[in-house]
Amino acid sequence: MVLDCLCIGGAAADGSFHLTSPAVLGTSNVATAESGFGGVARNVAESLARLGARVSLLSAVGADASGWELIEHATAAGIDAGLVQVVPGEQTSRYIALIDPDGELVIGINAMGVLARIRPSDIADAPLDEARWVFAECNLDAETLLAVIERRREGGAFRLAIDAISTPKAQRLPADLTGIDLLCGNVDEANAILGRSEPGTPDGARSLARGLVARGAGAAMISIGPGGCVVATPDDAWVISAVPADVVDVTGAGDARIAGTIHALLDGEPIHQAARRGSLLAAIAAESPTTIDAALGPQRLAASSNRLAEATVSRLTPEGPLP
Repeated sequence: MVLDCLCIGGAAADGSFHLTSPAVLGTSNVATAESGFGGVARNVAESLARLGARVSLLSAVGADASGWELIEHATAAGIDAGLVQVVPGEQTSRYIALIDPDGELVIGINAMGVLARIRPSDIADAPLDEARWVFAECNLDAETLLAVIERRREGGAFRLAIDAISTPKAQRLPADLTGIDLLCGNVDEANAILGRSEPGTPDGARSLARGLVARGAGAAMISIGPGGCVVATPDDAWVISAVPADVVDVTGAGDARIAGTIHALLDGEPIHQAARRGSLLAAIAAESPTTIDAALGPQRLAASSNRLAEATVSRLTPEGPLP
């Protein structure tokens, strides 16, 4: 069976605490709590599966209650979890988010040591060439991440999308980004990769996105928060506005943007138009108290299609040829 997407990376037991008033450091704060499942690769896989894509997940979990529950949940969501390693003696990854009253992240804490069990040999044995797209993320160590990229460089028939994840983890990417068809991140992560200090404006994000393309990426998508995102290819750059949302919890919104973009690319949309669907899914995720909206599916996407008009696309003025 041809897969639409093979997702490689984190799968975690999630917890979020929603503060009832602004955070006060050094003391106890009143909050409500939610629990569920996360991990960037798992989140992207679930969103795609809920939208009807054929998806497989390559990850690692502990042989504990959380690990078995995560696999059961993934399977129920339509994800092929046959490539998820269950590792005795390890704990399933955990992610805890502290959310302010406006739905914005105050701090996120993760413990994902079990992912070190995913090695280059696992990438060599994985059915990457059976997928139309492969999605990987920088929770993988540098050696394993490079193994994924080299599979693409060596003539892999799939297309490869990678998420930078965080400022320190983004530096696990190789200097040569050739083989990455779509590199996703935010302004801080792109600055870390390129060793720059560009501002979080459309022009700053354009400069960063073009810098990533100059390093070899086929395209780059840089989030600029409430401003949406900037997408660049070797020939062009666009800013795609955010879809306005009544924010409840931003956890998972970035992952939803990636999933929506890949979903549209699978449908044959050009990258700057595909990013509009990413903006819509990001808004839907931000409006949900859970990482992935429980009602997400083809019908929900169709019913929300009128909101796509709010994700406007504006071509940015070229800044000259790539170096």
